[in-house]
Amino acid sequence: MLKTKIFISLLWTITILVAQVGTVFAAPVSQGPGPISGTVQRITVETETHTGIITVLVAVVGENDLSQTARVSLKTAISLGLVTLDGDGKPVINNMALDQPIEVNRTTVIPDEEVERHPVASALATFFSDITGLNYDQIIMEHDKGIGFGVIAQALWLTKKFEGDSEVFLALLDAKESGDYSAFMLNDGTTPKNWEQLRKAILNSSDKKDHPGIVISNKDKENDNRNNQDKEKKKDKDNNGNDNGKKNDNGDGNGNGKNK
Repeated sequence: MLKTKIFISLLWTITILVAQVGTVFAAPVSQGPGPISGTVQRITVETETHTGIITVLVAVVGENDLSQTARVSLKTAISLGLVTLDGDGKPVINNMALDQPIEVNRTTVIPDEEVERHPVASALATFFSDITGLNYDQIIMEHDKGIGFGVIAQALWLTKKFEGDSEVFLALLDAKESGDYSAFMLNDGTTPKNWEQLRKAILNSSDKKDHPGIVISNKDKENDNRNNQDKEKKKDKDNNGNDNGKKNDNGDGNGNGKNK
């Protein structure tokens, strides 16, 4: 139990730190020998609308008029002299760097496809990749609904502890946001009253038998039960009809039967 608490605290701490720093989790580009070198032709500061992460795009013309474009982090761009920070800490293009020679280490270049991924959502998707059905898009979709990464991280860890899949993850988030825990049932047959009670029930369980029960498709089950009940009623009605028919053929039970 102590190890679980330590792990969760560590996970939340890492999540908060990553969110504050805003570092892009990007694999370094290793294509081609040596650095990207040439003359700076264009510098563009870009802010990714989804994550708010600032990167710098630099166009370089090298030998044989070969043009290359490299995207680097704001920190790298400052170290290369491509941008400076104004009094408010906002990046400003350094026009003095234009038409000047430059060398960009390929390991600092960020692939464009990685820029669009939120670093925290990406880290969570990677860490909890063993949860069946879970992916980055699902995590970022829930975050876009207004659910904080702290709550998402809790729900993911509980899902992992629950040995659940992405549907369990979504059910946990729905319960947390709505306050309706009717999809979960504790071992004593009751439903949790709040998030803390459900969280403790899952974290304190020693094995799968101790886990709270979960019913995700309540409506489907209710519809099935209703259909079964309708079938039973129809069957009873048909049986009653057949019985009455037999009585009419053989007599009404009061001596009014037909004489042969």
